[in-house]
Amino acid sequence: MNIKEVSKAVQAIRLAGNEDGIISIRGNEVHLNNETFESVIAEYRMKPIIANRDSEDHPYEVSFISENAIYYSIYTSERMEEKIGGIPNSRKLNGSR
Repeated sequence: MNIKEVSKAVQAIRLAGNEDGIISIRGNEVHLNNETFESVIAEYRMKPIIANRDSEDHPYEVSFISENAIYYSIYTSERMEEKIGGIPNSRKLNGSR
């Protein structure tokens, strides 16, 4: 692969992030913004895993696994209660992954 191909792939990922709510991709982990994450779990009726984080601003990480990839988003306490708190059948975990 040459630098032009790499650059083109990077631009495609950045464009997808801007348009599709992808914040970053690292290995098999995909960090989504809250709106995109909520849309996906609602549309496909995913059962999210809720983990506590060591952060005052974003103390929760919510994730699910699909097709060997981990999709996740981080949440404030307020948004967690408002948007995720009412999801039935979600699994709550202590600690982080």
